Amino acid sequence: MLKIISRLIMLVKGWTYNVDQLKPIDKCVLIVAPHTSAWDMAIGKAIFVLGKIPAKIAVKKEAFFWPLNWLLRYLGCIPIDRTPKDGSKQRISLVDAMVNSIKKEKKICMVITPEGSRGKRKQWKTGFYHIAVKANVPIALGYLDFDVKEGIVDKIFYPTGDMDKDMREIMEFYKDKTHLGKYPNRCVTDERWS
Repeated sequence: MLKIISRLIMLVKGWTYNVDQLKPIDKCVLIVAPHTSAWDMAIGKAIFVLGKIPAKIAVKKEAFFWPLNWLLRYLGCIPIDRTPKDGSKQRISLVDAMVNSIKKEKKICMVITPEGSRGKRKQWKTGFYHIAVKANVPIALGYLDFDVKEGIVDKIFYPTGDMDKDMREIMEFYKDKTHLGKYPNRCVTDERWS
């Protein structure tokens, strides 16, 4: 059913995609920017279904209650458990919880929108970088081009641990893509590394 809905979305909206860079990778963090519209998720999900990419979206585990839990799993959501494991009262950080989720899976493409919002932001959230470094997985760089209606992942980036250097390289990749979102006036790269 999801495949039929995905084909319908792509056909009606006139979108194509190229996610071949993800095919040989078992695990990665995929960042998608710019993120300016709720359509990003619908089109992205359709691309992942049709491209056979094991994309997952992190959702707090508390949202996985009946009957919502089956729908969330069907849509590719993965529960993020921040419950302390050692008996302490300190919750696990979101980064560590997502790293644990990545490590549990055989194949996973953890999707993150680094802006953290569909609104205009001058700085990106950097959790995606820390997750990739701690989980020892590459960062796939993707975007939705609303001008030509194509979803693309065309660079696999291996973080070095030098965040400043790596973030500058990531911003360099995205600098000419800020006008591609559905609402281009909301798109910017992170001012700290631009």
